[in-house]
Amino acid sequence: MSKRFLFSPAVVVVTILAVHAPQGLAQEAVHGKVVSTKLTHCDFKPGGCAGNLTLETENQGKTSQVTIAVPLGTPIHKDNETVYLPALRGKSVQILLRTDKGEKTARSIEVRAEKS
Repeated sequence: MSKRFLFSPAVVVVTILAVHAPQGLAQEAVHGKVVSTKLTHCDFKPGGCAGNLTLETENQGKTSQVTIAVPLGTPIHKDNETVYLPALRGKSVQILLRTDKGEKTARSIEVRAEKS
């Protein structure tokens, strides 16, 4: 192997990213029903509410609840309309979230159509 290959910029970048990649950082989509919300701040403008919500999910026939932080700036929509955090109680949602060091944080929330 040549010394030129060992010190190429691409190898250096890949090595840095591998060594300094955030540990425990994952992104996933979860579905469930919002059973409670806690509002810590709200400007009543799109993305202007912050707090957390408790989501009831079902996995392999078992129901569980998870608390998800909703930071200021998180988009919350139903179709093309903005929805505010307190209005999510009792709604079925899909949440794109990230998990960092065991804490789940919403990146976006989409209210799903109610089943008839």
